Amino acid sequence: MTWSGAWAVAVPPAASCAERDDDGDGFIDARSCPAGAVARLDCDDTDPAVTPATERWVRPGPFLMGSVGTESGSDEGPVHVVELSGFCLDLTEATGAAVTEVVTDFTSSARPGLPALPLTHAQAEAYCAAKGKILPTEAQWEKAARGGCELGDDPSACDPGDLRAYPWGAAAPSCDRANHAQVSPTGPRPCVGGPVAADAASGGAGPYGHVHLAGNVWEPVSDLWHPNTYGEGTARTDPAGPKGEGARGIRGGGYDTFTTNMRVSNRMSVLVAGSAIGVRCARSFVEPKHDLVTPLEMVTMSGEVHGSAELPLAGKALYVTAFAVGDAQGGQVRPGASPMAEVRLTPNGSRTQGFALEVPATGPVLLFASLDAGAPKPGVPASGSGGVGRLASSVETTADAEGLVIALKPLPGVVPMPRIDGPRPPGRSGPPPRGGKRQ
Repeated sequence: MTWSGAWAVAVPPAASCAERDDDGDGFIDARSCPAGAVARLDCDDTDPAVTPATERWVRPGPFLMGSVGTESGSDEGPVHVVELSGFCLDLTEATGAAVTEVVTDFTSSARPGLPALPLTHAQAEAYCAAKGKILPTEAQWEKAARGGCELGDDPSACDPGDLRAYPWGAAAPSCDRANHAQVSPTGPRPCVGGPVAADAASGGAGPYGHVHLAGNVWEPVSDLWHPNTYGEGTARTDPAGPKGEGARGIRGGGYDTFTTNMRVSNRMSVLVAGSAIGVRCARSFVEPKHDLVTPLEMVTMSGEVHGSAELPLAGKALYVTAFAVGDAQGGQVRPGASPMAEVRLTPNGSRTQGFALEVPATGPVLLFASLDAGAPKPGVPASGSGGVGRLASSVETTADAEGLVIALKPLPGVVPMPRIDGPRPPGRSGPPPRGGKRQ
């Protein structure tokens, strides 16, 4: 990484501390002592039920937003300085029981303590509103996860130490730091394979004490997702993304997100199917400023996924996914880049299946398909266990595109199970031998 002097902005001196405690709960009103120790600060000094054990204060001041890493997505740069007013963010993700109490169109059968899942963006917004809060902006979420410039090597200015890659610092993700899918030479291995309790102890707590900002469940933000809100890297103050309608952003990753996508700067949107979305609410004290970029138009990519007699479209799920061309090298997606859009289909069991995928009109995209056959092989991602494929060339997003064909092929090391049409020969029980001829 090459450090830019433009990022070395000063951290304002700490304001004086009045140490008010109007509700008598033993914690100091955060806004009366904005630079105080977060474990002593109260986000709502009129409600004794609100304490640092439920919400954590994030100090006002600058932080560095974005990523300069080689594995980051093209929408994560350039790095730029963002000035934020002080705000509060829930210490944990909301549980299913908590959301069920106030959101009438959501029910949860999850074990007590597990995060609410899966939520729509509207349900997440409704939950926060019922609690007198809002969804955090992208900038608020990233600052809570990365930390402000007061926490770096030089507390008086932003410095290279303030570009923390993960909530806990620079160390690589591990299962004791984040509930995710570890990437290894033998393939992805889930830490748990599902969510863990929202308040489960985490060795990967963020700089202000928040838990599960990396992994467990994706967390929605209020901003519309847009790849160009960071502009040319100019400073922003209390930003809120474009104004208008479109696909909202999600942050943090889930229990099945790969290690390569766990960094705090990783951006994605609700256009990506299968994302395990929960909710964490914010308490903001200023009106954010919308970025002056036009919301994205949407186009539809449609066509067919082709299997074969030996590789039928059967199994658990068929995915069609779009990536920005800027996130690819040599026709392959860079490790760590997140998709722009994805649709999940129920495999129809035949050799061909139609698809339609809504994609933001941001520039040319690469389209991929993958089949989860429901029987993962060692060292092979479940989502591609039945085969993978990509469109031969990129597709422009200036208009809808029709008649696209993506042909699936087995991943290296995956031997397609023979398809049997009709009864098996007498005396044979169980599945046919691997690699045997079609009967």
